[in-house]
Amino acid sequence: MSESFNPKTMLRSPREKLGGYVILPRLIDKVRLHEKKLLPDDYIPNLLKGFDPETGLFPFDGRFLAFVGTDPEELRKTILDSIDDQSVIRWLDRVGRTHSPEEKEKWSEMLSEWFSEPTPERISYRTQAFPGLVDLLGKQALGCANSFDLIDYDEGRLSLEGLKGSGGRSLLEALPPFPPFSKETALRKVRLAEDAWNSRNPEKVALAYTADSQWRNRSEFLVGRPEIIRFLTRKWTKELDYRLIKELWALDTSRIAVRFAYEWHDDSGNWFRSYGNENWEFAPNGLMSRRMASINDLPLREEDRKFHWPQGRRPDDHPGLSDLGL
Repeated sequence: MSESFNPKTMLRSPREKLGGYVILPRLIDKVRLHEKKLLPDDYIPNLLKGFDPETGLFPFDGRFLAFVGTDPEELRKTILDSIDDQSVIRWLDRVGRTHSPEEKEKWSEMLSEWFSEPTPERISYRTQAFPGLVDLLGKQALGCANSFDLIDYDEGRLSLEGLKGSGGRSLLEALPPFPPFSKETALRKVRLAEDAWNSRNPEKVALAYTADSQWRNRSEFLVGRPEIIRFLTRKWTKELDYRLIKELWALDTSRIAVRFAYEWHDDSGNWFRSYGNENWEFAPNGLMSRRMASINDLPLREEDRKFHWPQGRRPDDHPGLSDLGL
């Protein structure tokens, strides 16, 4: 790396905005430094590059280019010919894809808050790219880390404690899959929630929720993990031989709606099937920040029960709610 190159002062953070866009200020800096031969070699491979189908990598420069719909070479020339950043914005407004301020904000927020899926490939790449972080964070947390945070940490804008984060963006509590959800990741999220609740372990279940998670469960209103743990402890003291099935109903970027049914009996041997609907909202790190549940209990004859697997996780080959006609 060139001794005259200081990334903290010569490159803006990927979070910094220009014209409503994240990434753009940093991209402008990289283009200008590259023209002056001041940009180090390890910054060059992704410069103005789009999606690579062979590696599956989609650099941030390419994500910006795809969003605004401009040619990389035309953008490079415009940056070098412009006297200031505002000239670049005026050019983008003329030739780029039109986006409302709300669309820009949503796109920028998505990239700024995005957590990664901790795949083996990503963990391996980041272990090489950020030596020492795997020892400080652990493989799971390094794999989940927000890419903007990693860049800011690597370039000296963010401390280790800042990288770890707190509250809704806490890296060390990250629980994939993360929003924004696809149907595939939403289905995984629903099944993971079902598995956790079938463990009937209040402390384990509570870890899937933010520290200040807000609940409405029937007519009870809860805030925070201690209240969640107390509630679940009461619940599973009353609801014996509990078995639950959840099913995806609908999804949005950070919200999931599910329907569910569970069977249980009281201490007098009376069986019930409880039907319910839940609305979930998730923080960027994959923890649930809000849960709203409406539930009705139906008395059940024991011979009409449909959930008979050994207590714990529902087997993969066991029918779901729709398969059972529920």
